[in-house]
Amino acid sequence: MIPTRQIGPIITAPPLSAAQRRLHGRAVVPGSDALRTVELFDTRGTINRYQEVITAGNSSFEFLRMARVILDPAAPSYEPIEVTLPPDAEAIFYVNRGKANIESSTASHALGMGDLVYAGIGDRILVSAPEGICDISEYRAVHCHTRYPTVLVRHADIEGTPLAADVGAKRPMSKRTVYKLVDQNIQACRLLFGDTFMGQRGGVGSYPPHFHGPDGPSGLGSEAKEEIYHFRCTSDIEGDTPYVLQNCARPPEKVNTYVHVFDEQAINVTPNYHDTIAPPSVDFMFVWCLGAFTENVRDWSAIVTRPGYEDEW
Repeated sequence: MIPTRQIGPIITAPPLSAAQRRLHGRAVVPGSDALRTVELFDTRGTINRYQEVITAGNSSFEFLRMARVILDPAAPSYEPIEVTLPPDAEAIFYVNRGKANIESSTASHALGMGDLVYAGIGDRILVSAPEGICDISEYRAVHCHTRYPTVLVRHADIEGTPLAADVGAKRPMSKRTVYKLVDQNIQACRLLFGDTFMGQRGGVGSYPPHFHGPDGPSGLGSEAKEEIYHFRCTSDIEGDTPYVLQNCARPPEKVNTYVHVFDEQAINVTPNYHDTIAPPSVDFMFVWCLGAFTENVRDWSAIVTRPGYEDEW
């Protein structure tokens, strides 16, 4: 099992609109002059503000949304943040850094890095910082019709269980642990969620290239899932700008196409094959959130592996 670790400091930004958070990654499709545009998002939070990152208006996501909350009780503008979910939305509140208190309509929990609360549709959530700065991401799925219980998931309770999947035994650079924090252990309408930690710098994540979108000759139809990746990256070269290269080739294309994704950016990987390559100096981790196209059809393994790569897992 690859242990969890903090990669990169808390990075903040002034308040940004949803339109300002939408970025346009572009990559040249090999063998042509065509440019592929990829949906990227600036995920940096704002101190003591609830900031929408991915919305219906700034993305092509049908079901998934993302927001960020960074709380600093030492700042003069501090007060707890209340989030009331709509009657058709479930959400995950995941602690990226620090410690947080999260109160739902039924319970109050103290959380540390990597812990989360799954909140059922229509629940009211109050987020506060008991000591020092804390950094939280909210991942939301809309168009949900069943209310499931609000549940605490501690990262430590997943570690060492079958939900902590060690992957990449065949290729040393792809060794990683995929922590499935919201899977069949939690009742939910659409959401699947976890984080992935690499075994080395210069690692290759999400390998081999795979796909679980709805469209095209490899589309999974009713079993399809949307997906967000949110990256944290660091370099051991002073002054370097860390990044990863994210595959954005689409079935049935035969050559991979890669776009740069920088620290504190998220990407919509739904339409594409996905694997992630880091330069030798770069360490990275990422949080992933899946949204099922069909409610309660949440099979994490329902994917299409790029033809020829089936034995690379």
